Amino acid sequence: NGYGRAAETGALARTVVPVYSVQVATAPLPSNLRSTILPGGQPASNTRRLLNYFGLDGEGRLVMGGRGTFGEAGRQRRQVALRDKALELFPQLRGNDVRWEHSWGGLVAMTGDHYPHLHELQPGLLAAMGFNGRGVAMATRLGAVLADRVSGVEVDALDYPLMPVQPIGFHAFRKLGVSAMVHAYRLLDYLGR
Repeated sequence: NGYGRAAETGALARTVVPVYSVQVATAPLPSNLRSTILPGGQPASNTRRLLNYFGLDGEGRLVMGGRGTFGEAGRQRRQVALRDKALELFPQLRGNDVRWEHSWGGLVAMTGDHYPHLHELQPGLLAAMGFNGRGVAMATRLGAVLADRVSGVEVDALDYPLMPVQPIGFHAFRKLGVSAMVHAYRLLDYLGR
């Protein structure tokens, strides 16, 4: 829903900030190399403010993702940085003719508190916003919560809270704010704070 336009002129659109996320993926890794990288098949992420997430897909590709930036040149630089980070985390990739075959990116909708928000705009009119890069799993689950609500389940009995629409302050300056926050987070991550 980082691309949503249905309510872009109203308060609902100002509850999320679209930010870029980018990913890179190798060709399927040979089994001897694949067995040394996340051998349990678990997905992982670091705990930095500007996190990187990574895992092996079903065909044995290493997929690495992280925060992007506005503009094509910036996205390409971030994708190079992700490849470098993968080599730092998994030095066994070096010298093994690993090919990076794929790169892509797109918008994710971030909320101020980094949690998805469910809103009841008026009786029977519901919205789910701000999946913060966790859209597939969370949208599926929260879609069921919204279905419960329209089926008559009381608000207090829902598995996820409904919240009032609270626009993010200074939303018109979101690109500047995102850029400033990324630089600040990068510095704090570098300093280990």
